[in-house]
Amino acid sequence: MASTKRALAQCDICGWEYPYRVMKKNSYGLLVCPTDFDGAYDLKNHPQNKTPKLRDDEFIKDPRPPLYAERNKIWEDTDINWEDLDNYWNTV
Repeated sequence: MASTKRALAQCDICGWEYPYRVMKKNSYGLLVCPTDFDGAYDLKNHPQNKTPKLRDDEFIKDPRPPLYAERNKIWEDTDINWEDLDNYWNTV
């Protein structure tokens, strides 16, 4: 710690001298001047580098989609006549 009010410190990024009382440590542990201080949005603490805090809503009643008979047909129960399909495509 500096013992006087007029103590100077050198910025670890730009190399300029500033009063020690205005210097701050960034998230990398470097002593930087106010101009080079990135605040809370440097590369380590930027919001885009963090995962969003998403929580699943666990109180949804019956979260399944509605059941439709048409969607749940069994393949053998379909009413497509495969022999007439060639005639269908020739007329289209």
